[in-house]
Amino acid sequence: MPPSRTYPLKLIPPEKVAFSETNPRGESAEEIFKDETFERLKDSVFRFGVLVPIVVHEQKDNVQKPYRLVDGERRLRAALEAKIKRIPAHIAASEDPLDDLVQAVHIHMLRKQWSPVAQARALKRIKSQRQKSGPRMSEQDAAEDLQALTGCSDTKLKSLRRAARYSEAVLEAVEERQLAFSHLVQFEESFVEQIEKHYPDLLTRLGKKEVRESLVEKARQRVLTSSRALMDNVVPVISRAKSAEEKKCASQILEDFVTNLNMPAEEVLKQYDKKYPPAQEDLLHLCDDIVDSSEVLVAMLIGLRGNALAGFPKVRSRLVKSLDELHKEVAARLKSLRSTSK
Repeated sequence: MPPSRTYPLKLIPPEKVAFSETNPRGESAEEIFKDETFERLKDSVFRFGVLVPIVVHEQKDNVQKPYRLVDGERRLRAALEAKIKRIPAHIAASEDPLDDLVQAVHIHMLRKQWSPVAQARALKRIKSQRQKSGPRMSEQDAAEDLQALTGCSDTKLKSLRRAARYSEAVLEAVEERQLAFSHLVQFEESFVEQIEKHYPDLLTRLGKKEVRESLVEKARQRVLTSSRALMDNVVPVISRAKSAEEKKCASQILEDFVTNLNMPAEEVLKQYDKKYPPAQEDLLHLCDDIVDSSEVLVAMLIGLRGNALAGFPKVRSRLVKSLDELHKEVAARLKSLRSTSK
């Protein structure tokens, strides 16, 4: 719910507000002051004042700074620079530092301009603060706890959790466009998690940290040609390796892929195909399954009227996203099939 509907609004002196120890976006004061958009904000505040209220908590034990900032650091700094005497502020209730951080995240996640990297940083802070204030919990329990705290959808939270496993240096590289945010998600989903599930001894031997560093470096050097490269060339090898001999071969190729920074993902599938070419019979069975599943899916879609989900926006959003991903995959496979038939 928007803060204007939840918290009382007051005009308060900006110098009476203490800055939060953690900026939800992960920005330092120096980074804010260097940003060109902050200069424009200062000009706007000087001319028109603070138009969008900040959000603060009361802290009764501090006479000099009776308020602590939850949301609006840039507006507050701009007001101080412009020497504004009073600015609008919503006064929110607070119980502990975790409440402060979660409240700030809720507010910021409503803003489209808040980048996935900033959200991943905030999630790391929430997880860290949660661990300080509560008992240790399993990965699954921690995920459910974070979802309850942040209000994120399951799909979005999975992506943010995966990205949050990487260091600040890697997140900065994403911001500098040296690699894509989707790279981090795919590193985890299509490689680290797959290896952990199917080849845990290999991951233990190589080390998670070292595996992630290798993948990051391959992406930086454009050895990984796209964020889908792992999904298209590594996951199929893992799924096809069934016998002990096949798994031993796959494990060795995967180890070479991690340790050789010049080895592309395409080489993983190429080497495995050379040793264990896909059986023609398996491919024909796969095609039959695809045809059968397609016919079922078409029948299901016909039964879905255009306005059937008008009252269920979350379900509709999930369905649209799923169908969009399906459409992209189908289009790519159709293009490949048509080109090989010429």
